[in-house]
Amino acid sequence: MGKKTPSILYFIRFTFNICDIFLPRLASKWAINLFLTPRSAPFTKKGLKLLEDAETFEIVANDKSMKAYRMGSGPEVVCIHGWAGKSIQFADIAYALTKAGYTFIAVDVWAHGNSDGVDASMFDFAAATKVLVENSENVACVIGHSLGAASVSLSVYDGLTIPRFIAMGAPSLPNDILDSFRKIIQAPERINQVIKDACLEVFNRDFDEIAMTNTIRSMSCPVLAIHGEDDFDVGIFHLDALISVKSDIVSIRVPRLGHRRILKDPEVIERIIEFI
Repeated sequence: MGKKTPSILYFIRFTFNICDIFLPRLASKWAINLFLTPRSAPFTKKGLKLLEDAETFEIVANDKSMKAYRMGSGPEVVCIHGWAGKSIQFADIAYALTKAGYTFIAVDVWAHGNSDGVDASMFDFAAATKVLVENSENVACVIGHSLGAASVSLSVYDGLTIPRFIAMGAPSLPNDILDSFRKIIQAPERINQVIKDACLEVFNRDFDEIAMTNTIRSMSCPVLAIHGEDDFDVGIFHLDALISVKSDIVSIRVPRLGHRRILKDPEVIERIIEFI
């Protein structure tokens, strides 16, 4: 049985389509706003325990204050969550890392988790990645989940140096990313170009240029890409696209796991520790 569609989404779909017919310019602005506004999700018991066990500190990235977390001792492993995610999603990985002798470091990117803010962009993620890495003494690896992975790749493309990179459920195809968003709100195809134009106008970056299929080419460190074969948020073909442009990636296709379950799977976590 599929997930029940929230009432608010029915409202957005109906209202957006009416707006697009009679006020297309307003609909375009609304689409951009929706694209840059993450939904919130509840905190889990395991996640709350991680917040209790970890040291909380603050970083400033993109001129925005964000909550960050540190736990353990030894070489640091920086973890960057995905869109509409939060640091506590790495709870199982965090405890495995500390047990293996590493320091877990993560951040709630602006407008996510315990950080303030309403809207965010990939550039907030990339800026937070840069700050965490450059202010850590002995980074062993950087792990990114979903948009977090694409943001780490963008950070390296923009000049950041990291020793190892693990991409989990990484979205790599720009047009599919836009299509997926557009289909959620049942917007017309023109909205893809609207968002691409806004990226160039607001952030002065080309949407296709910052896509992971382009930025991953600049990655000179060892890369491990992990993807669930049952990932319905970011299809497994995104992994195939990464491999097609960077053949030296070590890839793991995990059967019967989806977009978030890969963060909790014991066998996946064991492979992560081995790679680091």
